[in-house]
Amino acid sequence: MAGPQTVWGIDVGKSALKAIKLRLGPDKSVEVVAVDYIEHAKLMSQQDADIDVMWRAAMEKFLSQNDISNDRVVVSVPGKPTLARFAKLPPVDKKKIPDIVRYEADQQIPFDMDEVVWDYQVFQAPDSPEVEVAILAVKRDSIRDHLLHFQAHGIEPFAVQSSPIALYNAVHYDEMLGDDAVVLIDIGTESTDLVVAAKDSLWTRTFDLGGNSFTESLVKSFKLSFSKAESLKRTAASSKYARQIFQAMRPVFADLVQELQRSLGFYTATHRDVDLSKVVGVGSAFQLPGLQKYIKQNLQMEMEVIEKFSKVSISSKTDSESDAPGSYAIAYGLALQGLGITRVDSNLLPPEIVKQVIWRKKRPFFAAIAACLLLSAGVVWFRQMSDMGTMNDARGDTQGIVSIPYERASDTIANPPQAPPLRYGETIQAAANAIKRKYSDLSSQGTNELKKIEQITGLLENRVLWLRILTAINEALPRPEKLSEVTSVEEYRDALAQVAKPRSQREEIFIDSLEAEYVPEVDAPDTIRDDWSAMADLIDNKGGKKRPGFIITLNCHTPNAGQGVFASSTFAKSLRKTARKPSYGFFVNRVGITSAADRSSSSSRRSTDRRGRSGRDKGTSERKTEVNIDPITGEDASEDWYFQVRFDVILEDLPEKSEKKDN
Repeated sequence: MAGPQTVWGIDVGKSALKAIKLRLGPDKSVEVVAVDYIEHAKLMSQQDADIDVMWRAAMEKFLSQNDISNDRVVVSVPGKPTLARFAKLPPVDKKKIPDIVRYEADQQIPFDMDEVVWDYQVFQAPDSPEVEVAILAVKRDSIRDHLLHFQAHGIEPFAVQSSPIALYNAVHYDEMLGDDAVVLIDIGTESTDLVVAAKDSLWTRTFDLGGNSFTESLVKSFKLSFSKAESLKRTAASSKYARQIFQAMRPVFADLVQELQRSLGFYTATHRDVDLSKVVGVGSAFQLPGLQKYIKQNLQMEMEVIEKFSKVSISSKTDSESDAPGSYAIAYGLALQGLGITRVDSNLLPPEIVKQVIWRKKRPFFAAIAACLLLSAGVVWFRQMSDMGTMNDARGDTQGIVSIPYERASDTIANPPQAPPLRYGETIQAAANAIKRKYSDLSSQGTNELKKIEQITGLLENRVLWLRILTAINEALPRPEKLSEVTSVEEYRDALAQVAKPRSQREEIFIDSLEAEYVPEVDAPDTIRDDWSAMADLIDNKGGKKRPGFIITLNCHTPNAGQGVFASSTFAKSLRKTARKPSYGFFVNRVGITSAADRSSSSSRRSTDRRGRSGRDKGTSERKTEVNIDPITGEDASEDWYFQVRFDVILEDLPEKSEKKDN
């Protein structure tokens, strides 16, 4: 596609804002128009850093120094929050690739597809039938928060690209890739991006180890503040204590190499035909003394650092190490994508923002079209008024709209009146409308009766479902040995005598009552009670999807001294298995247990009225003492624990991903 005249690539990192402006010439050559490097007052990753303030300061300074009103803007999103997955496809028709990729994305992205913004890039070597796809995704909330910093200053990005992919685009366009794959290492402030780059493929991984790790090692070794350790790290190459600094950071070097070896080991195991022989470093972190040599020796590969680009000349504004041309690699790749001349053109800009940008750009054209339509409408209106005058003359009278009752409609149609043409037509139409209204009235009769019939028959639809729900609840109850097989009160008492356990040690739960409330949207926030102690591993968040179901409340009690711990570890936990089965028509999502008032303060129906020893009524009311008595065993049940189990029942089959998790 043809690119615009000029494009800004903006890369905002934890330490600085880096931007580059490119122009595409008539001969397709690329020219650097401007560069800008704005270092933050402190690292955004520091504990006392106000990230919003630092973002605002960097953007205001950038906009005060550069006019971007007529330029296209492409911005980066860090590799850490970006999910990258790679899949090999069999030789298929190109028209079927989007459907296959959609299926692969749904399988490999561990989030609901509505929660992410995703795109893909197809790779295929000229002499190979094998197709490889790179699937890129980022959480929708994450990318929106990131873009708010740009939108707050009136910047509407044309595209959003992850930093590792932008780096790949830069080295690919600059022809740094030969026949063999190249390992690109970009050490950022908090994380490191690893990219295995080839002419017709790429692979990337981001891990949590960056420049801050080196700084923290100096903090621990030399007992310095973070800011002083950061300054010492940046001047390490020219410091007379370079050797001591290297020794202090050596454990971090080892951790970095270990992560690199682990990542490359995984890649070579899945790409046995790829030969890795060269490492290219990006960023100021490679100015650390001994780092290049250490990586080269441990990876057994050639090692170099990007210091310039062959196709364009990027001049440093300050000629500092942190502002070296290689620092603009990601911004360079972003701007190249905006020009439409990169190998990878995937875009992580949310579709709704793309539509907003397109609408705003087309708004002036719509205004011009609206003006033309308004002028045309005026001409049509004047013509219509003229025609209406002619029609009124043809009508023959000024009686207005004709209205005919249903009783006269049939006779009017059979014996139409003698009238001018328009009045004749209006009369026939009025009679037809009267018949049509009567037909509608007759058709609507009985609607209420039909609705009642549907409601009554609807009550029978879930009869099997409720049997399954009650069965699941019953199966989830603890079943102590010998007590679970009894079928009568006498057998229960005999079994208790054989068990010979104190009441407080019996593993029993009794359900006193069950309440069920139907709700059309069981996942709505107002269905979550503050007193629910929800089991986190049962929560199945579907991203706000409206699902009907029931909120069920069980009033229970248990004699077991374990109380809440016992109820949670037995009954609540078992509901996960008994009420989460495939093709069951429902599944339990949230389960919570709350304490209820004990029986001694609940009601007087289980209390006994004890009188004085003489048993005589002396004319004054005797004091009543409430004592909980088990009606079956006659035991003192004052220590029993009364509680409520609340859980929601979602009227859908258990999702497949949840089935795999449960299994």
